[in-house]
Amino acid sequence: MNKKDQKWLIMLYALIELDGGGTKQQVLNHIQVQGYWHKSDQNDDFLPSRPELRWRNDFAFERSHLVKGGYMQKGLHDVWRITKKGRSYYLELAKKARNLDLEHVTETFLDKLFREQMLPEAADQLLFEQICRSDTSSEDLLAIVPGTPLPKGSASRNGNRNVYIRNPQTSRNALFRANHKCELDPTHASFQRKHSPNLYMEPHHLIPMSMTDHFDVTLDREQNIFSLCSNCHNQVHYGTKEDIRKLISQLFFSREKEICSILKKPITIEDLCQIYNV
Repeated sequence: MNKKDQKWLIMLYALIELDGGGTKQQVLNHIQVQGYWHKSDQNDDFLPSRPELRWRNDFAFERSHLVKGGYMQKGLHDVWRITKKGRSYYLELAKKARNLDLEHVTETFLDKLFREQMLPEAADQLLFEQICRSDTSSEDLLAIVPGTPLPKGSASRNGNRNVYIRNPQTSRNALFRANHKCELDPTHASFQRKHSPNLYMEPHHLIPMSMTDHFDVTLDREQNIFSLCSNCHNQVHYGTKEDIRKLISQLFFSREKEICSILKKPITIEDLCQIYNV
């Protein structure tokens, strides 16, 4: 991954952390305060032509290319916002970064990228691709296991964390069960999926798979998976804290008894809000 791609990865990541964007100053200050780039206001020099630090000028230059590629919004120069295409491209860069040595980003950034952000989203993206390869019939739905706890199975290691495999059939069952409609609002529009009579919906694990080590059971269960339209799914991940709290509360209370039935210990909406940091 070249230096430009590493700048793009950090910039897109910072925009996601800032709820989708902010002013130029807010984004660059966030990158510096969090310690993501190998240069900072303490160890970089100024441009010879004007009193601006070189690394900040470089990131501002790359912003124009991100806008040209459709990864950031056009508009006022001082306002930087990520687009839906930019979120998808971030996932591509993050997955690519897993197997490479990145010389220009800091260990702080890499640890946070792999520990908190990239792995769940990359797993979501892979799951969407697997689901879209085939459809679920009514016979498949009969394979849903009743609401009793099941073992979480084996995991692979990535750094200092366990990564648990998501079964695409389980998510297909969950989407079929919801009649391929958004469970936050069945009237929400979508589009017909390629090679399928069904509307495109995305499966969302209400208790994230990344929390599996905090439970003695698998979280990859139909009872824990909701069918959401793309807009609602993005809002659950990237909306304001107030909106996320409202959405996860609606989902949780619509299926509280079922969710608790697959766990060996109860969970409350307060616990869920803490997991989502809202």
